[in-house]
Amino acid sequence: MDFPTPDLWNSLTGYGYVGVFAASLLGSLLPFVSGPYIPPIIIAVMAGRLEPLPTALVSALGAALAKLVLFRLFKGGRLLLGHETRKRMQPLERLVARHGWIAVMGAAATPLPDDVIFFILAATNYSSKLFLPTVFAGKLIITTAVAYLSLYWGNLTCYIVECALEVNVVNTVLIAVATATAAIGIVYLLTRLDWAKILVKNNEP
Repeated sequence: MDFPTPDLWNSLTGYGYVGVFAASLLGSLLPFVSGPYIPPIIIAVMAGRLEPLPTALVSALGAALAKLVLFRLFKGGRLLLGHETRKRMQPLERLVARHGWIAVMGAAATPLPDDVIFFILAATNYSSKLFLPTVFAGKLIITTAVAYLSLYWGNLTCYIVECALEVNVVNTVLIAVATATAAIGIVYLLTRLDWAKILVKNNEP
């Protein structure tokens, strides 16, 4: 069983920029899955249906909004943290508030499962208001790169489409579960550390 199918992406991109936006939004709502918004960009641009820059913009917007939804859901998990744990993490939260945007943009600009980073940042109370514009900027970097690669290097992107679309659902689920498990493990470790001592030792205010 393969998902998503070429027919799904073709049907969505057939609706133009709205279809690309929908494909990006829906695909990116799948947590801990790698780059589901990329194939519709490649198909739409290579087929000559859409221009690369507006395609990149609507795809980045759809992906960013989906990631915001997931980020807010991840952040809800902070309710499970006890008072002492939250107090212990406050120095880390201050550090993340200053420098977290680097991690958000860096993760968003790659085709790797960025939800690992977003899950960790949600646990450290990174600002939702700062998250949206930063994740959009990161997604715009990768969607623009993919769109123009699709326009000028068709043979390469044909190969990428074939690989990206023929994804076995069992393998995808297993990778997503393993990635989510790793993210939970990292967050658990972060909650057990004494961040006041660690950051003072490393000269962080």
